[in-house]
Amino acid sequence: MWYGAYYIDPRHLVFWICVGTDSEKERLRSDEQFWTSARGLLAEYAYPSEGRDGVQLGVESQETVAREANGNWWLYMK
Repeated sequence: MWYGAYYIDPRHLVFWICVGTDSEKERLRSDEQFWTSARGLLAEYAYPSEGRDGVQLGVESQETVAREANGNWWLYMK
């Protein structure tokens, strides 16, 4: 999932990696190789270099969204 105002400035972009379980979320949060690889995709797909460091990447789980927002991703992200 993604959102942002990248047309104003390329650093205004957010990507959420949505996974099924809290344990998977915690595993990814601590996996430095995963985050390095994910950030590398910005360069691979020629995202503007001046905005790459500002792009936010996060991970969230369906379990958390179900628990905290009755399964509604839109409400949870709001």
